[in-house]
Amino acid sequence: MNGTNKITEIDTSGGRRPFFYDVTLRDGNQALRQPWNVVEKEKVFRQLLKLGVQGIEVGYAGASDLDFASVEHLAKIAQAENVDIVVASLARAVPRDIEKAGEAIRHAPRPRIHTFIGLSPFAMENVLRMPPEKVAQKAVEAVALCKQVLNGKGDIQFSAEHFGDSMDNLDFVIDTFHRVIEAGATVINLPNTVERYRPLVFVDMVRRVVEALPKHITVAVHTHNDLGMATATTVESFFAGATQLECALNGLGERAGNTNLYEVAVAIHNCGVENPVNMREIYETALQVSEWSHVPIYEKAPLVGSDVVAHRSGIHQDGAAKTKGMKKGAYRAVEGDLIGRGESDRVVFTSQSGKSAVYEIVKAIGLPITLEEAAVLQPVLKTRSEAKGGELSDAEVAEVYEAVLLKAAGPLEFRALRVSADETEFSFDIRWQGAEKTLVGKGTGPIDACMHAVESLGLHFHLAEYSQLAVDAAHSDSAAFALSEIKLQRRGPNGQPEGAVGIGRGKDTDTIKANVKALFNGMNRLLAA
Repeated sequence: MNGTNKITEIDTSGGRRPFFYDVTLRDGNQALRQPWNVVEKEKVFRQLLKLGVQGIEVGYAGASDLDFASVEHLAKIAQAENVDIVVASLARAVPRDIEKAGEAIRHAPRPRIHTFIGLSPFAMENVLRMPPEKVAQKAVEAVALCKQVLNGKGDIQFSAEHFGDSMDNLDFVIDTFHRVIEAGATVINLPNTVERYRPLVFVDMVRRVVEALPKHITVAVHTHNDLGMATATTVESFFAGATQLECALNGLGERAGNTNLYEVAVAIHNCGVENPVNMREIYETALQVSEWSHVPIYEKAPLVGSDVVAHRSGIHQDGAAKTKGMKKGAYRAVEGDLIGRGESDRVVFTSQSGKSAVYEIVKAIGLPITLEEAAVLQPVLKTRSEAKGGELSDAEVAEVYEAVLLKAAGPLEFRALRVSADETEFSFDIRWQGAEKTLVGKGTGPIDACMHAVESLGLHFHLAEYSQLAVDAAHSDSAAFALSEIKLQRRGPNGQPEGAVGIGRGKDTDTIKANVKALFNGMNRLLAA
């Protein structure tokens, strides 16, 4: 591998590895217009197992009988299949919720109760309407009850809801964390419940908490995407010391959604950190979750959007073409194969595209072309794109290719071909310099015969190379056809080839006619040159 094909590792994690804790079945599900039933939740749960996350918050058992049943069902699946994964249920800091959560997840090999209460000044004053000390005591009592309910099996996660709004009382929040840890909490979660400020404000608060808590405590972050920066906040929080990263498939969640698992996993991978997520499952997972949730994926969604592999500007297309096949592309964040996506770069033609785009598109269609020919086609395609007011389809590009490269105007015009019974003599009806003529030639085949026949016109050519390929009908308005490519040179007075090589191409459903059309096409190009 050369240096340009290597991704530089910038791991500053201190040897920690991220713990991916998925909240799609709780945060994501509660934000859907049509929440999932038990069967649908099981499909998501099993996809998460394939994805390799280490923890799944499977629901909020105390919300309803349906929620309790689904949490219990998924916990039993983990038990029956002996899955080494954390299975958690959310519970408010009230006894009924905690008891319901404990009962629902008790079957799981690694159960967890996740309880929470708001600790920000705004939440305590305006939502809870309780003084800080009473809120802190309620948090401690909730964690103590979780410990009692779990009876030594599983762990306890405590979240300070609206942690992102706790800048002014962070000392109080950290003190409350110490108290809930003493009561039995093993995971302290820091939610950016509503994203209001720049990421580094939140990240700095995360760093202060990490530094203040005992090292055996897992610090988690749970960020929402109200300002579109949840991924950045989560990734930077990991490098600030948070280990558990709470994410959702397709970024599903309240309002603008939760942190998108795919983006976080790939960003951390690109930074050189060992990643537990089976990233080859990402693309398939995204498509399935979109189908199951009835929430379409925005075409420009990072990594998984239908249009994010497309390049339209000439500069980008040139860079994409030059770095095709490299691990690090000029204009892509990740190689498509890494996330189970077949394509990494797709070039489409618009009025802003250059010759590199033409070359890549035509080659992808399956037609032969040189960069010089691409430069000839580009202005024609540009004019057509401007007239259309948008990008051209592959079929439209192929149509222009045929009009420009397969029908080169010149003094020799091929009209018809007749072959003798023994296939040794060939008659060519042509138009030469405005006059209709019939030429007869003999040879080992139509190309050889035609080259002998045109010698009567004083035209002498040398066949340098010949090839033929079958072209599928996918990009044509006709049936599949043969496309012949012939490379010619003029013959000098001494009979030796001289001068530039001309390329002639011809297509036809009849391979013999394709050869003859290619020959006339090439001869006209040389005559024009």
